[in-house]
Formats: sequence, C-alpha cells, structure tokens
Amino acid sequence: MLRIYLVDDEAIEMDLMKNYIDWKSMGIEVVGTAKNGKKAWEQIQLLQPDIVLTDVRMPIMDGLALAALIQNHYDWMKVVFLSGHDEFTFVKSALEAGAVGYLLKPIDRKELSAVMAKVKGEIEKVNLLRRSKQVLIAKYMEELVTAPDGEIREQAWAELAKVAPEVVERQFVIALICAAPPASDLNQWAPVIQTVLESYALSKGAIQLHDERGWLLIIPHADAEYDGLWRSLSDALHEEHAVTVTAGICNGGRLLHKGHDMYMEAVTAVEERFYLGHGRIIHAGEVHHSFDVDVRIENEALLQKASLSEAEGLQFIDELNSYFERLKRLRVHRDQVVQVSKQILQAIHAELQKYEDRANIGVGEANEWHQTIDKLDTLDEIKNFIAELVETIRQFLANKQQDPHAAVVQEVAEIIERDYAEALTIEYLAGKVYLSPNYLRVLFKEKKGCTVHEYLTKVRLARAVELLRDRTLKIHDVAKKVGYDNTSYFCSFFYKTQGVTPNEYRKKFL
Repeated sequence: MLRIYLVDDEAIEMDLMKNYIDWKSMGIEVVGTAKNGKKAWEQIQLLQPDIVLTDVRMPIMDGLALAALIQNHYDWMKVVFLSGHDEFTFVKSALEAGAVGYLLKPIDRKELSAVMAKVKGEIEKVNLLRRSKQVLIAKYMEELVTAPDGEIREQAWAELAKVAPEVVERQFVIALICAAPPASDLNQWAPVIQTVLESYALSKGAIQLHDERGWLLIIPHADAEYDGLWRSLSDALHEEHAVTVTAGICNGGRLLHKGHDMYMEAVTAVEERFYLGHGRIIHAGEVHHSFDVDVRIENEALLQKASLSEAEGLQFIDELNSYFERLKRLRVHRDQVVQVSKQILQAIHAELQKYEDRANIGVGEANEWHQTIDKLDTLDEIKNFIAELVETIRQFLANKQQDPHAAVVQEVAEIIERDYAEALTIEYLAGKVYLSPNYLRVLFKEKKGCTVHEYLTKVRLARAVELLRDRTLKIHDVAKKVGYDNTSYFCSFFYKTQGVTPNEYRKKFL
C-alpha cells in the first residue's frame, strides 16, 4: 500500500480529504497531515511518504517551496498540487516544481482517482529504476569488498562512481557476524537484521551479504558509536534463532575504495574468537597477532603423561588444561594448536588400544576426533573436547575396575601379554586366578569379547609382526619367540590370518 501525506491550511478542506475520501480503495494510506509547508517538511523527512498532496498557497512556506525541497532531497517522492485557482501560471509553476498532477478545489473524486492512478504508475517506474540501480550498487559494493583481484575492485570502483557518485563519496563501516552453533540457513537471519538496522535508521544504504562465514554488513558510517547496534543485533539473533553471535568490526569508517582492507580486518577480528570465545564484539584494533611458537618440548612432555587410568587420567587432564592455557597466552596460531591437538589425540588413541572392550566406551576413533576439532571455532572448545574425551574413557575404566570379574579377566590378559611365548593353557591360566577353566572361558568371553585362545593368538601375531622387522632373525626364531615350536604350523597360521607367508610379509610390508 502506498503512503500519502496531506498539506492544506484550510481546516474544512483538510477534514474532507482526510476523512471523506476512500483512500484505501485506491491502495493508499494517509500517514500524516500539516497546515503549512514548514511543518510538513519536518514530518516528511521522518515519514518519507510515497506521495505528497499539497495546497499551492499556504502561510510560512507554500507548496511550491515545499515541492522544491522534496525534489532536491527525495527525487523519487511524487508531488500532486491542490489549488482553488484555475490559472495557467499556477499550473505551469506546479509542473516546473516537479508535480505529477494538479487538482482543483473542490476535489472531484473521479479526477482524484485518475490522478492517483497516474501517480501510482510513475511510482512503479521509479521503483523499478531504483531497484535496478540498487542491484548494481550492491553488486559493485560486494566486488569492492570481497573480490580478491585488485583489477576487479578498481573496475567496480569506477563503475560505482558512474552509477552512484554519492556512494563513492560516503564512508562505510564493515562488520562480519558469525554464530555458534553455525546457522544451517543464514537467509533466516535477514528479517532480524533488517529490523535492527531500521531501528537505528541504518537500513537505507546498508548492504547485507552472507557466505559460509556468516553475514557481512556494509553500513553507512555515522559519528555515533555502533556498539549498541552490534549488541542489539546479537541479542535479537539469540532470541529469534538461539545462536550466540560474534561480531568482527573493521577499524573505523572509510571510503569503499579501501573496502577489501576493511573486510579483511573484520575477518581477522572474528577469528580472534578462537582465543576470546563466542559472543564477543571484537574491533580489529583490539586483535592480538598470533604466532608460530616452538612448543615441541612441552608437547612431548604432555604426550608422555597421556594416561587413561583413574588417578593418572585426572592428572593428565590437569596437565592438559595448563598446556592449553599456555597456548592461549602465547597466542599460538590456530593451525599449530590443531596440529598439536591431533598429536595428543593420537597418544590417547594409542593408550585406548590397550583395552579390548574399547568399542563399548562409545567414543569413536581417532579420525573422527580429528574431524571434530577441525570444525571447532575456539581454543577452549578444542581443549574441552579432549578433556571430556579423556574423562569419559577414565570414568568407564574406573567403573569397570569396580567389577571384580573384570579385574580377574584383566589379570589373565596381562599374564598372556607377558608370557605369550610360554605354552599357556586354559587350565594353567585358570589356576593362576583360582577359577575353574570353564568359568574362566565364560568370563573372558563376556569381558573381552573373544576367547582366551583368540586373545593369545592376537597377542602372538602382533609380537610376530614386530619381530619380523628384525631381518637378523630367521622365521623359525620368530616362531619360537612367540610360542610356536613348529615353524610350519606358525607359517600356516600366519598365512591364514595375514594372507601372506612371514617371508612375503617381510618383503612386501617391511
């Protein structure tokens, strides 16, 4: 619906226009009235109606002077004159002042409808041109800000100067808005962002773009501080979409000729959340540069302490927290933090391999852990993920140790891992833990997920593979060292499990 503002110093005429004309049927809404041009101009600047219907002759400021102001400031706004004087001089002055139509008092309703139909047609043309121009302006502004190619940016600057010289002369502020958790559909943010910008009278001239990082706002610079805007935007998005917003802001307002520099400043500011955490408003001038720091000594020391046992696991978590706090203080670069984190995860995974029932813990495998930390936005999130992983495993193992049957089975497993080269029998092992052979068979299968014989075979095979690396050992020496006096049987068993003979394995894989 179009919006019209009425201006007339005659009270009766104003009452008739406002209350006795069916504006709604013409698709028009009356948004305000005034008795003279001066008062009308004050309101028109705030309301910015589509149409102004004004008397020509009025005190203080007449309709012609009002129309001239409108034409100079809002060339898209349409003016229709109203006068009781059927004189060519007024008609000519009205048209020269940019009027779309001219109505005589008293208003003829048919004539009014015809004039408003013409006005609506003119507005549609103007809006079409405005939209086309806005699309071009937005395109060139986006290229100025985000295009990595300097030649593309220079061309965009030249084109923008032709299409909208007022834009190239204006300073802008650039902000990048990101969320945690990442939004699945950033388009859903648009109404919220538009509403907040309108509340700060910044919607006109602002450009909103989004990519995989988040929303990029290019906003006309004003002397007022914008921190209230960023906070309002953060609060509104949290309330509407349940996300925590981080805003990265460039260093002050500048011409868009420096738009790409401003954009990179905003990106750098947002990336500072890696150290500061989510939910911050970060100005580029507040960013501390990150560094590549040699932390190999500390990292090696921490890896040696990697443990999943009940007491040592707690100590390892404490050491882990201290280590990551040091990485944060030193502002170690994100890539380096991720690299050392993956080394820590590998050490945890190696420790976890010692437990046969590790699948029951439900924490996944090392490659899944690596994929998770690649997606995390902050150093604290990476640290907490590793600490929580260790705690989950530690708690599982602690609970398992409270089961006396699990302790017995673990004791048998340790005997096998130590004495695998001996002629171990189920009777011998059962006697070591004071159980019957049949009962041990049932317990071991339940706790380890495999039989005693299968476990012994697995241990012997793993040790055989290690020994095959030593080319000074003959195959029958390897067989004997892992508990097989019959070399042929060992070779047959090895081939059955590995698909190659020991000699072929040594040639192919070692």
